[in-house]
Amino acid sequence: MLQGFRVLDLGDEKGVYCTQLLALLGADVIKIEPVGGEKGRYRGPFYKDELDVEGSLYFQWFNTNKRSITLNLETKDGQSIFKELVKTADVVLETFPVGYLKSLGLGSEELRKINEGLIVASITPFGQTGPNKNYKSSDIITMATCGMMQVTGSPNGPPVRLGNEYSHYAPSQFASVAITAALYYRDAVSGKGQDIDISMQEAMIVYALEQHPLMTYQFTGENPRRTGFESTFVTPTGLYPAKDGWVMLTMSSAAEWDTFAKWIYEETGNERILDEKYRGAPQSRIPYVDEIAAMVKVFTGKQSRDDLFRISQERNVVIDPVRTVADVVNDPHLVQGGFWNDIDHPVVGTLKYARSPYDSPDIELRSNPAPLLGQDNEHIYCEELGIPKEKLGFLRSNGII
Repeated sequence: MLQGFRVLDLGDEKGVYCTQLLALLGADVIKIEPVGGEKGRYRGPFYKDELDVEGSLYFQWFNTNKRSITLNLETKDGQSIFKELVKTADVVLETFPVGYLKSLGLGSEELRKINEGLIVASITPFGQTGPNKNYKSSDIITMATCGMMQVTGSPNGPPVRLGNEYSHYAPSQFASVAITAALYYRDAVSGKGQDIDISMQEAMIVYALEQHPLMTYQFTGENPRRTGFESTFVTPTGLYPAKDGWVMLTMSSAAEWDTFAKWIYEETGNERILDEKYRGAPQSRIPYVDEIAAMVKVFTGKQSRDDLFRISQERNVVIDPVRTVADVVNDPHLVQGGFWNDIDHPVVGTLKYARSPYDSPDIELRSNPAPLLGQDNEHIYCEELGIPKEKLGFLRSNGII
């Protein structure tokens, strides 16, 4: 879908997923790395637990379908080479501190004097403007400043960050959408490029607050309390132990509860679960949440995750296993649907990678391994920019590439 578009990738962990999405859709993404490699190459886990710029499994995962060149932007020669690259580029994605590229003479206004149609997308912790624009951040800081942690965790515990780094995914997703829209607008309407300003904090606010916490606060004036695995609207809802792991369940209607209560009685013989006071709408059971939870735990703890899932489907109630990584990798539905791609890398070998969540019968999604450090230097510098091969040695020895 994006074949023919070229992206110069100056991003770190804040934008690495954005350019992966663009590359997967066919864009020619050139990862421009410092001479020693971008910092993602030094981030674990590592293949065979050995520190190696080619062995970072983190780097392997997020940089499939990209090309790699090395370039020192803090040198005059490096800046000149970058400007040559800009001439044939459609997009620059960068995650530097606000004003850094401008200080090198590589700000968006300067670059568009070279290429009027260039789109420059910037992902920063707090955006390009405002009193916080120069503050540094990280995943956990973004989680705190966007409000996500405040609504995550158990009612009596402290705020909790989500697993994995969602504050890197969210801005990358918004950036990829904005970039594709800007490409369309340029080619169909204006003929000119533009700047795209993505704030990690703002991107995560959209994910964190959405309708429930934000609207609740506006009507009540109070912060919504953390509910852990439970719900303030539906009982029972939550995480429960099985014989071989955990299940998540919710009974969101009177009919579901009646079916579920009957099932619990059949398995445990506990007549209390059929008490008339528990019947009715989900909210009517909220005063009895603790006593209901205790009876549900006894019931789920005697059965396997698979049995609970299978029988719940037969009875038309909602119980799903909480899956481990192994469960997900070996899920027959995902395997049969071709969600996992085996990609072979010259250093780490063959590993499974998730394909894109979107698909189309009209395109073939790429499945190329992450590039070796600077593996495309000769092709891009010599064949595309016309730099003589003998000059590459000079550029290397002087720390320019």
